[in-house]
Amino acid sequence: MRTVLILLISIFSLAGTAAAQSLSRAEAVTEALAANPTVKLSLEQVALLEGRILEARADALPDITWNTLASRFRDPSLLNSPGFDAFPPEFRDALVPIPANVIATFADVRQTLFSFKLGKALEAAKAARVAGDQDVERARQLTALDAIRAYNQLLFAIEQLRVIQTNVQSRQTHVDFARKRRAAGVATELEVLRAEVDLENARAESRRAENEVAQARATLNTVMVRPTRAPLTPTDTLAVVPFEAEFEAAVQEALTARPELQLLRTQERVRTLLIDVASGDAKPSIDFTGSYGLSVRRPRNLFDLDFSRWTATVNVAVPLFDGWRTKGRVAQARADRNTVTEQIAALESQVRLEVQTALDALALANSTISAAELNVTQARRANEMTEANYKLGAATQLDVVDALQALRQAEITRNLALYTHANARATLRFVMGRNPLD
Repeated sequence: MRTVLILLISIFSLAGTAAAQSLSRAEAVTEALAANPTVKLSLEQVALLEGRILEARADALPDITWNTLASRFRDPSLLNSPGFDAFPPEFRDALVPIPANVIATFADVRQTLFSFKLGKALEAAKAARVAGDQDVERARQLTALDAIRAYNQLLFAIEQLRVIQTNVQSRQTHVDFARKRRAAGVATELEVLRAEVDLENARAESRRAENEVAQARATLNTVMVRPTRAPLTPTDTLAVVPFEAEFEAAVQEALTARPELQLLRTQERVRTLLIDVASGDAKPSIDFTGSYGLSVRRPRNLFDLDFSRWTATVNVAVPLFDGWRTKGRVAQARADRNTVTEQIAALESQVRLEVQTALDALALANSTISAAELNVTQARRANEMTEANYKLGAATQLDVVDALQALRQAEITRNLALYTHANARATLRFVMGRNPLD
């Protein structure tokens, strides 16, 4: 029975391990871009703008409507004429209204021949469509950066857990060794108690680290729009990938390539065109309206062209005074354009700051990593020597704890530098308008 239970536990453990998806940083970004609601929302906005282009283009195309109506009526208007009583009695008796039928079928055509605002409106709609593409690119870059940061956070949490678990194993070894020394009569009970307390503290820290790994995994799954507890195993590492950029060159590239700036500049152009659209209401326009059809009393005459009816009208409208309504609309459109212009200036200043911050963070991580690697090597060597001396009785338990703490801190500092470097590298690429993924 015990063998069967062990076999079942092994099978379930293997199944759980197999269910964990191996995921690279690039795969995480791809999955996030495919499923993230922010990107999908931007794509829907593009579809909305496509519809607005069709709507704006419709004003330049003819509007054709086919109408068919049938009515039956009785009109006593002649009987109500003021001079009806002056008619001869025999004539009045003959004028008895009778019901009649009218059947009409005709086509109406409306076409704008000339308008100052028509072309500008269509141009503004097309520019708004370009702005939609730029907004999609902005959403994609933001989502990619979020996915990269979440992936790096998971890698960092896993590395921190590894360091802490190694510390737990070392402290467990010290407890076992202290107990043996106590049993041999060469160590005090206090020494064993201190080792056990250190072990429990390390185990508590390990549990906190495990919780941080679970939270980081949940964050990454959320970015990829997956269940927060979906198992996954990252395949990439927090490795140093060289990336260099000069401040001024990076700023110029960012000012040119950042989707947010491109979006605002396009919006500024759209707002400028809308000023012309608003002012077009105060300028002349020429429209054509026409209709052609048949109007009959008897259905059998519907195909008789003698009953055809048509009209053709060219209307030239010259606005003279509208109570300054158009002037108010132009002022509002101009204010909207000026607002976007100021937003561009503010964002350009913010971009300079973001580039400087990302460069400083990357430089700090580069300088920290070299020192941290050397520090880890030295701390590991010092720990090995201290443990050897402790076993020989040439070092105290406090020396061992201090050496372990120094090694743990050195490894944490190195991991933090690698994590900072990976995020700073992705952030710098993002603020320069590039794909955050290396």
